[in-house]
Amino acid sequence: MHDPGNKVALVTGAGRKGGIGAAVARRLAQAGSHVVVADLCAPPTDLPHAGSGQWEELASLAAELEPLGVRGLPLRVDVSDAASVQAMVARVRDAFGRLDILVNNAGVAIGPAPVLAMDDEAWRRTLEINATGTFLCCKYALPLMIEGGRGGRVINMASIAAERPKPFVSAYAASKAAVVALTRSLAQEVAALGITVNAVLPGDVDTEMKQWGLHLEAQAFGRPYDDVLAAAVARIPVGRLATPEDVAHLVAYLASAEAGFVTGQAYPVTGGRELT
Repeated sequence: MHDPGNKVALVTGAGRKGGIGAAVARRLAQAGSHVVVADLCAPPTDLPHAGSGQWEELASLAAELEPLGVRGLPLRVDVSDAASVQAMVARVRDAFGRLDILVNNAGVAIGPAPVLAMDDEAWRRTLEINATGTFLCCKYALPLMIEGGRGGRVINMASIAAERPKPFVSAYAASKAAVVALTRSLAQEVAALGITVNAVLPGDVDTEMKQWGLHLEAQAFGRPYDDVLAAAVARIPVGRLATPEDVAHLVAYLASAEAGFVTGQAYPVTGGRELT
């Protein structure tokens, strides 16, 4: 899917080279878009989570895109902080003067636990990053997209957990449900401007975050990791975990001209897991 002209895409949460954000950045670059890749690039915190991408990985990803004939620009951002998001958008404006595609991929699953045992800070930070972060990026990046008068594409990374939540991940599921609701509301607000807004709902994707979650499950229930992984795969009709590229292909379609009449939708990428 190659759209004419030079598009500029912004992909948050792209700091893990084996993650969904990095796969999306590569796929959009292959389609001819210049890509700004952004991540927190922060040291670990005391709250348990899979960790954020690091600057070395982010800068390496940006450099990896250059041989495709496009520009890659790495930026640090805290999507939960309005000033940080505004600074990121200002850098995009200075570097390219336009924005055509926004992929809100930054997300975390902090401190999974039963509601009665969940750390208050884990709940707060999960909602701040996943839900408020998506809101802030939309709020402050959309004006640059609107200024161009060319329309645009917003793709928000939710999760199948938004529609099929499991125990112990209430904060994550709630935050991703908020992303879906935000997507459907915002889509109506900007449709007349030629901007589409859609959500992607990945299921079990073979990333460091998923592997971290499976290890937590194995520890919590005293089961071997391989057994927990096999049980996860057994719930997927196509018989495997998704790859980050499986998700990136759908994002590339939603970012393309072919998807100009598609908006306000939430698309599972699950291999049919929710059907079983």
